Amino acid sequence: MPAIKSIRSRLLLWIGLPFTALAFLALLSSHLLLARQINEAFDVMLLNAAQRLERRIYTVDGELRINMHYFSISTLGSRGEGKIFYRIREVDGGMIAGFQGLGDPPTELNEPVFFNTDYAGNELRAVALIFPFYRGRREVDIEVIVAESKEARHTLAKDFMVTLTGLMIVTGLLALTIARLAIHRGLAPLNAISQALRRRSPNDLHPIEDNAPKEIHPLIASLNQLMQRIRRSIESTQQLNADVSHQLRTPISEIRALTELSLKSTHEPKTRANLVEIQRISEHASHTVQQLLKYAKTRSELFDATHLEEVDLMAICQEACAQTATSIYQQGQELSFEHPHILMPKVLGDPIMLLWLVVNLIENASLHAGGAHAYQGTITITLTAEQLQVLLTVSDEGVGVDAAQLGKLTERFYRHNRHAPGSGLGLAIVEQIATAHGAQLKIYNRPTGGFAVTVAFPAIQPLP
Repeated sequence: MPAIKSIRSRLLLWIGLPFTALAFLALLSSHLLLARQINEAFDVMLLNAAQRLERRIYTVDGELRINMHYFSISTLGSRGEGKIFYRIREVDGGMIAGFQGLGDPPTELNEPVFFNTDYAGNELRAVALIFPFYRGRREVDIEVIVAESKEARHTLAKDFMVTLTGLMIVTGLLALTIARLAIHRGLAPLNAISQALRRRSPNDLHPIEDNAPKEIHPLIASLNQLMQRIRRSIESTQQLNADVSHQLRTPISEIRALTELSLKSTHEPKTRANLVEIQRISEHASHTVQQLLKYAKTRSELFDATHLEEVDLMAICQEACAQTATSIYQQGQELSFEHPHILMPKVLGDPIMLLWLVVNLIENASLHAGGAHAYQGTITITLTAEQLQVLLTVSDEGVGVDAAQLGKLTERFYRHNRHAPGSGLGLAIVEQIATAHGAQLKIYNRPTGGFAVTVAFPAIQPLP
């Protein structure tokens, strides 16, 4: 039998099984008690019937006679099913009336005796007694046996048991229904905690409010301790990221500075070529370290949604354009920011991460829009608003991306354009930031040529 994992099922099982066992024992004891009471009641009526026969015996010319015209036995609920047999005779004489083959009592009749017997294929319950009768002046002993078939007793006991069983079943079903309702109400605090945890952001590690019944206080305390340990682990990871950032940036910066100084002081072609290669590698390493740190900091499990604030994406886009404009123009490219002249709805987010998102999209377009050649076109940042969303789109007029590779662009270290430098983390960082902010990311080729990325942020308030 498989283990029952549901608390509700376990409670119902441990309520239902004892109740069923008790109900069975109650029915069994009730059957025995009812059978005894019914037999005693029928025996009393059988004895009364036998005793009434004494008043119906009389003598005619010295012969014993019996008046049976009004003789009857009252039974409980027999509904005409019972059969009556009797035998009246003198103890030392012959038969007076009745059935000759009716069985004799098993013991002497010093007092009324009840016994079971069989006659003509019927299972009978009989009573036998002796009473004195004066035949003229001589006293004789009359033996009376009255027997009744047991159908009436069995029928009455059966009716009682059927009624009692029906009542027990109805009571049991009602009790289980009440128990189910009580269990549901009793487990309501657990369901409330479960729903509260499901509604939480994956990054919300604040303690659960302890206003539940005392029986589940240990569970809540354990969950709070677990979340506290996770929070400490996240803080340790973030601190490690900061330490790694500091430890790696410093030597890489020193390498770049020494390379520049060496280039100024030497004129040997081979040495200069080596120094230029070292400079390129150090710049790539510096960019990769920065991207790795951004990727680590934007992981959803490290993102604390409780520190989000209202952010104006228009200001974020303007800041991103200001940071990247110099390098964009130096490469012969143009930067365009298009937005409607209306009050844009604000979004809930982290300003620094959103700035990283826009900068990464601009740099990605600048590096890869031209494919094997340097891109010389325009990079367009477009900000639009819908009823419940703010749409940020960064597009170019370049060669686009093979449709088969679109789904791989957000994978870590995947580079579809091997002709341009890069770490393969730009769009992976964009996807993580979008996911952390509850935004939808769409990557596609423009119908008119070029590549575009659209991020749909949920607006704090609907567009007026």
